Amino acid sequence: MKSSTTLYATVEADHTIKVPADLPVGERVMIVRMPSAADLTGDAARRARFAATRAAIAQAIADGFPRTTSTDEEIVALVKRARRVPRNP
Repeated sequence: MKSSTTLYATVEADHTIKVPADLPVGERVMIVRMPSAADLTGDAARRARFAATRAAIAQAIADGFPRTTSTDEEIVALVKRARRVPRNP
């Protein structure tokens, strides 16, 4: 594999997964199970951790960091970028 591309798809009722037509037949893929949006937003502990993180960010800004307001989209983009960074074990 020369490169990797992230694609998102949903398992259909007949347990098939639709992929883009330009994905070659025989291409090897990895399937990763992810929680649904309802599962993510329905988790009170997860929402509490997110709220605490937002509060910590707001406090850091109040304590003298640049006073800019990040949109939800900007924060999501930063989290996605951070998740792509390799972690040291």
